[in-house]
Parts: sequence; structure tokens; C-alpha cells
Amino acid sequence: MLQSKPENKLLNRVFAIIFALIIITWMYYLMTAWDIGSTEPRGLLLVPEISFLIIVIGLLMEAWKPSLDFTFHRDRKWVLMSVILFVVFILINVWWWVVHGFVNWLPQYGWSRTIIEYLTGTFVMETSSLSLMFGILFLTKSVPQKSLNYKIMLIGTALFEISIFMGYAKWAVNSVPGSQYFADFWGYTIFQPWFWLDLTAEIVISIGILLLFIKRKVNLNDKIKT
Repeated sequence: MLQSKPENKLLNRVFAIIFALIIITWMYYLMTAWDIGSTEPRGLLLVPEISFLIIVIGLLMEAWKPSLDFTFHRDRKWVLMSVILFVVFILINVWWWVVHGFVNWLPQYGWSRTIIEYLTGTFVMETSSLSLMFGILFLTKSVPQKSLNYKIMLIGTALFEISIFMGYAKWAVNSVPGSQYFADFWGYTIFQPWFWLDLTAEIVISIGILLLFIKRKVNLNDKIKT
């Protein structure tokens, strides 16, 4: 396994630590407050939790021993995927702020608690955090063939994407009793903008993961920077 040695290791470590903290916060929110319905067993969250734990492990390894290559990658395909993910990141955060933050949280909690609620329940959510993280990474020359840390992050993300697509299939057949968002999949969920933003991000990230593992993004014989 080739490990690249980027010039700016501080950038790698800052990136890794920030996203590790974001995802750890999401893991806590997932186990304590995520809406899956009052009658659904909490054990259903085990796969997402394990998936995000794998991502965190990859990020912490990156903070310890950087191997990502943050050199800008100009390939139009990857730029397009990054742009889509950045747009999803912006729109999903605006949506939840408009629908919940400004209307419900702000009048009830005030500015301070509303901002905390937004950061812990919206900004760190899986669609938001993964869209931002991979929107950045897809713009770089980082590849799993050169970075074990990146490979671990991609494996964790792939496991989560598989679990969420399986979840959609399950909820489409049997809606989640007691859930605010998935109790009526065909009558409510599919008409929500957040659902299509989630789905868009998940499809783009999944395509990116497949391309990174199946078709090399850059020539592995490229000179590794020291």
C-alpha cells in the first residue's frame, strides 16, 4: 500500500480532526434523537453506527499519519460531483433552518440554543457532513490506492450507503410506525425536498466510491510528493 506524503500535513490534520468531531457528534445524535419511530428497535442503528465509527477511525488515522493528497484535481467529472454535493450541503441546511430553525426553534429557544440545535441536529447530519467532506475530497487527487486512511473512510461510507438504501427499500414496503418522517413513505416522504436532497447526495457519493475503487482517479505511477 503506497502512502502519499503531502507537504502540508497541518491541513490534513485539521481536516481530519474537524470531520471526526462532526461525525462523532452525529453518532451521538443518531443514538439519542434520530427519528426512526417509537416502535422500531434501537438495534437497527447498529450498522450506521459501525459505519460511522469506521469513518472516524480513518479520519483519526489521517490526523495521526496524513496520507491524503489535497492537490486540486481538475477532472470535470469529479468537479461536477463536488459541485452537486456542495449544492446539496447548502440546500439541506437552508431547508432545515427555514422549516424548523426559524419557525420552531428560534421562537421557542432563542438564538443561542437554536444555533446549538442547528449545529447538532442539522449541520452534522449524515447528508450534510458527508456531502461537505466528499465535496472537498472529490476535488483532490486523493485515492484509496495511495491512502489507507481514505480507503477506510470509503469503506465505512459504503457500508452506510448500503444500509440507507436497504432502509429506503424497507420503508417503501413497510412504513415506520410512529416516525415523523417515514410513517407514510409514499404519501409524505417522497414529496419532501430533504428526501430528494438526501437521495441525491447518497447516489453521487456511491458513484464516487465505485469509481475510486473500480477506476483509478489518477495514475498510480504519478510521483508521490515528499
